[in-house]
Amino acid sequence: MHDELNSGSGLVAAIALTVISMAAFLVLPLYVGAAAEGLGLSQQQLGFLASAVAAGSALSSVAMMFLVRRLPWRRTAAASLLLLLVPMAGSLFVDDIRVFMALQGIAALGSGSAYSLALTALADRRHPDRAFGFSVAAQVTFQVAGMLLLPQLVARAGIDGILGLFIAMEVVGLFLVRWLPDAGKALPAPVEKMAVVTVPALLALFGCFFFFFNVGAVWTYIERMAVLEQFTAQQIGSGLAIGVFFGIPGALLASWCGDRFGRVAPLTLGAAGTVVALVMLRSGMSFSAYVMAVAIYNFVWNFSLAFQYAAVNAVDPGGRGVAAAPAFHGAGVAVGPGIAALFVTATDLGSVNIVGGIGAVASLLLFIAAIVLAGRVPAPEREIPNG
Repeated sequence: MHDELNSGSGLVAAIALTVISMAAFLVLPLYVGAAAEGLGLSQQQLGFLASAVAAGSALSSVAMMFLVRRLPWRRTAAASLLLLLVPMAGSLFVDDIRVFMALQGIAALGSGSAYSLALTALADRRHPDRAFGFSVAAQVTFQVAGMLLLPQLVARAGIDGILGLFIAMEVVGLFLVRWLPDAGKALPAPVEKMAVVTVPALLALFGCFFFFFNVGAVWTYIERMAVLEQFTAQQIGSGLAIGVFFGIPGALLASWCGDRFGRVAPLTLGAAGTVVALVMLRSGMSFSAYVMAVAIYNFVWNFSLAFQYAAVNAVDPGGRGVAAAPAFHGAGVAVGPGIAALFVTATDLGSVNIVGGIGAVASLLLFIAAIVLAGRVPAPEREIPNG
């Protein structure tokens, strides 16, 4: 079992599943833009669509927190992908926004459970910090390709083109399931009987929530910000691609750092960079300023994300916290754009920046509290691999 958990094929399969299960979120700006054009959604409806989808992902991730150590991983991954695939395919045949939202919410149930399982498989590897970094880098690589290519796909096929891409990826995922380990590593008996998460782990998970409270709001509306500045569709697509590209060195830098510099310093850098980027995303900005802000935002987002997973894993002796992280991510993504949507107008998206800034700072404070508290409270022994 130890060799299976640390095999190269298992690593590739788990990383691929993180990309496949999160594909819709990774290209969310262009996805909601296509939905806005194809289904005639308002600014408020776009926020509520993002919230509905994220809520489904959060619900299934909560369930996985209890089930991921009890269910066979290959069958569970296959079932999760089918739950994602079937309603996504059904979305091709509907025009009613309420039905579309419902189908996307059901698909998100499969997305959240598959992502939770894949993250747990990475957490159980010999070097989890590095595995998380590689996973984030792979997700950002997909984002860059999506930002470059999806505008042309949307121009030709509308929202059906994006849905078709998601469906094809999910079919590929079904073939990759066989390379996953079928179970995680065995936990010591005292740890196995612990509560689902400790107080430090819960604080860290709420740190995940508030970080994605920020990301959900900003990532939902960042394309709309460019539209309000009257940038062309080609400019927006290329600008997002350039900006998102900087997430790759951010994620790879995190993988290289591992645990060399602890976790508080990298997380602080991530929060500070986020605030700087949000200050730059203001009305009247130039196109170059927009691209620079998106680049900074994506660099620190993907740099700090790997450390967030690592922090949750480090303060949680029960080994279930990482599986629960997507639930808190999904909840944050659901609440963030929903809150921002209450205040945005057709010509003013300034509330998005405020929501994002609050989320970034709150996230940092919660992670610091979790790390400090975990250092003061003895926990049952657990074999935590060195990053």
